[in-house]
Amino acid sequence: MRSYIKKFIPFTLGQKLRGLWQKTQSIYYKGNRYHCPFCGNTFRKMLSGGFDLPVIREKNIVGSGRRKNDVCPRCYSTDRDRLLYLFLKNKTDLFTRKKVKLLHVAPAGSMKALLSKQDNIEYVMGTKHHEGFYYSKDILIFDITDMSYANDTFDVILCNHVLEHIHEDMKAMSELYRVLKPGGWAILQVPISYTIPETYEDRTIELPREREKHFGQFDHVRIYGKDYFDRLARVGFNCSQHDPFTENWGISDIESYALNKEESVFLATKEK
Repeated sequence: MRSYIKKFIPFTLGQKLRGLWQKTQSIYYKGNRYHCPFCGNTFRKMLSGGFDLPVIREKNIVGSGRRKNDVCPRCYSTDRDRLLYLFLKNKTDLFTRKKVKLLHVAPAGSMKALLSKQDNIEYVMGTKHHEGFYYSKDILIFDITDMSYANDTFDVILCNHVLEHIHEDMKAMSELYRVLKPGGWAILQVPISYTIPETYEDRTIELPREREKHFGQFDHVRIYGKDYFDRLARVGFNCSQHDPFTENWGISDIESYALNKEESVFLATKEK
């Protein structure tokens, strides 16, 4: 009981302090230039985010790197979160279908909070590790390369910037394809470099500082190249890219959402 209290009090206090800090930031950054679709607040600018490493600049790794106006000062949604939300809302029927069984791999932050509240979504969350106090309360712990779900279980899968952390990524892709229903779809975002024809990986690189040097983040195990979509196709997926700056998403002022203009949505579907 004492150990529980020792953990609970700092956690509760930390949550309150974080909430106070978020409110203070939202007031300080308040303005009309940028809009967050998750919390509904508007700001004169957003917070910077991401890492600034030589390999990211050298390989122009899209979805990595230090970016201005990345993080919402109020709810901490990132540009990748906002991109995904706008796609789900404007280009899919996720929020209007009668019933959807959705698997969210490594859920976190604003997207987790949004999807868990949708009455039409049977929301299944899974991750490989416990991440934070109470994080595992509603989140299953599983191995994405060997999931226990039956074939054709889920209508939708969200796997946002996860595969670059997985050594056996082809096994993970195959498992995601297996548990997706025929006619279902998955969003499989990864950092990607369009300057390299083939994905770069090296299993002998294990130290965090060496992974930063080679892959652009201490816990990444590869840099995906132009062959990323070929890898997905190899396990059965049909793949397409969707860009709000070149397609009609029905959004009048796309600039106001402070998206990364280089990042598009990677949509993978399974034939009926």
